[in-house]
Amino acid sequence: MRPRFLRVTIGLLTLSSLSALTACGDDDPTGPSTPNLVGVYDGTWTTTVEGEGLDTTIDICPGTVSIDEQSSGVFEGTFSQAQSEDCGEGSGFVTGTITADGSVTVLLGASGGGGPAFEESTGCTIQSAEGSYRGTYEDGELAFDTSLTARCPDSGDTDVLWTFAFAGS
Repeated sequence: MRPRFLRVTIGLLTLSSLSALTACGDDDPTGPSTPNLVGVYDGTWTTTVEGEGLDTTIDICPGTVSIDEQSSGVFEGTFSQAQSEDCGEGSGFVTGTITADGSVTVLLGASGGGGPAFEESTGCTIQSAEGSYRGTYEDGELAFDTSLTARCPDSGDTDVLWTFAFAGS
């Protein structure tokens, strides 16, 4: 069974309204430096939806994250997700932090004021959410993910785990 709520564009998955990013970096100029993320990362956005009584669904969508500026451990740029059979088109801004060991915390926001909220577009009610994406930068690859649990009418009002991820180089 493939519930109707799976065709959600990445712009709806930003979660930026769920959390605020606190920029924290090492201001000590003699301390370890943070990796430079500036560049374009071509890769895939992956949405996984699973829950009791549901077939696990995985949608893999082509996309890009472009980091345009970085100062110490704080970066910003843009993201996009291309239209495909299982994916809607979406784009927006990226902001986040990176530490000396390559750990990243990322927030995404929709361009142009965004689209409808996750709950409005899916009919699901969020039960819990991580709030920001977390991941790593290593050997030129940027990868991050987040998840939320939502109660969805199309799944018989059971909790559904949504996982959203990006990986690119």
